[in-house]
Amino acid sequence: MRVQKGYQKNFCRRFLSGMAFLFLFFLMGTGISHAEGRWEQEGQNWYYYSSDNKESYTGWVQSSTDGRWYFCLNSKMQTGWVSWNGKWYFLNSDGAMAEKQYVGNFYLGEDGAALISAETPDQRKTSENGSLLRKGKPMQELNEKTAKYISVLMEHPDAKAFFDSPNQLSLEEGNGYPFVIFKKMSLYDRKSGELLYAGDAAFHKNAVIEYNNGSEKKMISVMDLMMIRGVAGERVFIDPAGYITYVAGGVE
Repeated sequence: MRVQKGYQKNFCRRFLSGMAFLFLFFLMGTGISHAEGRWEQEGQNWYYYSSDNKESYTGWVQSSTDGRWYFCLNSKMQTGWVSWNGKWYFLNSDGAMAEKQYVGNFYLGEDGAALISAETPDQRKTSENGSLLRKGKPMQELNEKTAKYISVLMEHPDAKAFFDSPNQLSLEEGNGYPFVIFKKMSLYDRKSGELLYAGDAAFHKNAVIEYNNGSEKKMISVMDLMMIRGVAGERVFIDPAGYITYVAGGVE
């Protein structure tokens, strides 16, 4: 979730120059759009505020200078995979939306959205979850039981998570693509505390988890979970196939 150091000066110069911004979508859940705003850097992160009162903004922001698109969640500029209006997008390490390129086993079209059940420019087929097909089957695919959490996270992207039973962790071999199954993950509604899902979680083998044991904060790998009793996460990020790529705000 960091902005590259070399990019920060250019980013500041482009976005804090007082020029107006265009928006692709309405403010989530309100139907109100904003014509302009400002970016502020706080620590290692960039935030977009739509008014002097630091009104929280969720949605897309377009640079008026180079036309690149950026996505903010609760005002914070995002990186990695994000889901919006039923489509999947990938944001580079500098926050800019990727387009017309491969990201792992997925191809992003001209509008930046992952191609679903389609053909890529180099004539490769994609599956119903966007993953490339290999021998007629998706390279990345969860079983019917595990895949249930995908719809839960798309409906409740801010769900809180708890990862328990660390001794039950195994490396699996998919259709030519290795991943890690972890038992178990529980997802809770942030406001009501209602249990939304309890079951297996599928991690990318190189997934990263923020970890804070009270005295220090660090980034750990999914395999490191074997040494921890349990971790509570503030937010879980997945790719279009449902594989967990990042867990933010993990606390023991």
